[in-house]
Amino acid sequence: MNGHNHSGKSHLIGMIVIGVVILGGLLVAGRSIGEALPLAAVLACPVMMIGMMFMMMRGKNKNTDATQESHVHGDTGSNEAAKATTQA
Repeated sequence: MNGHNHSGKSHLIGMIVIGVVILGGLLVAGRSIGEALPLAAVLACPVMMIGMMFMMMRGKNKNTDATQESHVHGDTGSNEAAKATTQA
């Protein structure tokens, strides 16, 4: 899992935190608590999904870089082995 915590509890905590942030933003924007609370609960899920998409894209780019480096190192090793066999 590459060091990531993918438990349901962490996702629930993340949704609650995002919901509280959205709720705070709606209250600052002038909504009443009765209007803001259900709206924040509904908006927490899509906002978290968008955040997860960006995190996954960022993680995918890091994995691609690591894969490219391993291919480069693998090629030099095979070239050195070929040189050693031709010289011997």
